[in-house]
Amino acid sequence: MEQSDGPKRPKLADAADGDEDRLSVLPDDILIHILVKLRCTPMAARTSVLCRRWRGLWKLVPELNFPLGTEPHRIRSALTAHEAPVIHFLVVDLQDAAAESVATWIPIIVPRLLGELVIFNLRRDWDGETGTVELPCFQGADWISLDLDNLGLALPPSGVFARLTDLCLVAVRMRGPCRLGDVVSSPRCPSLRKLILRDAQVRDDIVIHSESLLQIGMDNVLLDNNALGPGILDISSESVLQIDLKNLIGVRKLLVMAPALISLKEKDTTYIADPVDPSQPLANISAPRLTFLEWNARYDRRSIQLGKMAHLQWLHAGQFLVYGSNEDFAHNRIRLLQRFEFIICLDLALNYRKDISDHQRYLMEDMPGLPHVLFLSVKVAANGHSFGASLFHALRVCTGVRKLTLAFDVSSRQLEAQTTCSLGCICHQPPNWKTDELLLSHLIIIEISAWRGTENEVAFVERLLNWATVLKEMTITFHQSVTESNAEDLCQTLLSFSRLETCMKFYVHRGLYEKVPYFPEG
Repeated sequence: MEQSDGPKRPKLADAADGDEDRLSVLPDDILIHILVKLRCTPMAARTSVLCRRWRGLWKLVPELNFPLGTEPHRIRSALTAHEAPVIHFLVVDLQDAAAESVATWIPIIVPRLLGELVIFNLRRDWDGETGTVELPCFQGADWISLDLDNLGLALPPSGVFARLTDLCLVAVRMRGPCRLGDVVSSPRCPSLRKLILRDAQVRDDIVIHSESLLQIGMDNVLLDNNALGPGILDISSESVLQIDLKNLIGVRKLLVMAPALISLKEKDTTYIADPVDPSQPLANISAPRLTFLEWNARYDRRSIQLGKMAHLQWLHAGQFLVYGSNEDFAHNRIRLLQRFEFIICLDLALNYRKDISDHQRYLMEDMPGLPHVLFLSVKVAANGHSFGASLFHALRVCTGVRKLTLAFDVSSRQLEAQTTCSLGCICHQPPNWKTDELLLSHLIIIEISAWRGTENEVAFVERLLNWATVLKEMTITFHQSVTESNAEDLCQTLLSFSRLETCMKFYVHRGLYEKVPYFPEG
């Protein structure tokens, strides 16, 4: 009686005798998991040529990924043939796609998408807008990210994005009658937690009323409210914790009503006064629990109204003009400092214009006392001027500081040009920082970066080390233009100023990004 060797294992269609196809005997769910790992739907479809066992398996893959350059008609064919009841993940990388081509396949996935949708469009020869993509209402999507390379985008006028938690819109031109604010507000996005809008043009006011949003980010956004001109950004949310606004253009009014807000960053917004009533405030912020504020836009207490912020601890106050006109004084950020008393962390940027005329005034004298500041960070763009007086004033009002971070902003043009101004320049006034005593009895750590060892820098550091009587550690990172051979002399100069109990650390650059410790001889 013959003994059976058991069931024979299948072989690949083109396999040589004796070569077993062990993959094909695996369960469907494992084979589908293997196809998912390919992260390329066309490649997964090509596995059908292996043997009959693999034919059609790609149609059951719940995650689809179409790589850059896939033709739109192939995307449509694949989605039409796809049989999985649910799509958890869909990524489509397009190239030079027109809006009409997207419209041929995007409606196919609407009922089955229960997960993430990512569309990226790369246009090599951009010659203006080529149509408008009409976005359907994805009721099952929880993440939508669209980067359309300046195609138009029309939002659905009805429907609820019931599961959507993250929405990212990049390089879009908002079109159609439906407003962005209406869609992302709670009635139509009840679960939305994160909203990102970048490199976008919006033709209407953005009015957001949300009970779920936690984070809002807008960068390089143009608000153009048709015939009304500049637009309004109105954010009202009981839940939002972080708002980041950068390079907003054409804002007639910024309104923020956010009782739970912790962090607000506002940088380089272009405000345009209301043409009908120029006396209207440009910004009105109500965030009583705010702890971090970065305000790098213009500040005028008559037009920028900040409510009570009793919990504010970290203030990034932006750029201060050290010398300027009376108009500069009215908008200088010293007015912003005067609003707060219990700041713990303070970031400043002191800016000297290249040409300072004798009739310009010194704008630092009204800087208020800030005795509670423990961490002070100052960035100096001196443009060859003497900066000792302004830093002296900053330290004189922050005598409780424990850590000082000082960075010099030096452009390549400044390196090539004259590094110091004339002795008759007004920047040498007032000269009291060279003679007046200043006791920094709490300062224990100093960090200085982009240090070149110029005459002005050496003079200030010598005075600084004299004021810091309990300094424990000082770290100097030399500018990229300082070679290791030049660093030796600069290190010896700094060591001659320091006390024996102060630990001095030095760093030099190697290449563009790497910095390494430097140990002076002796």
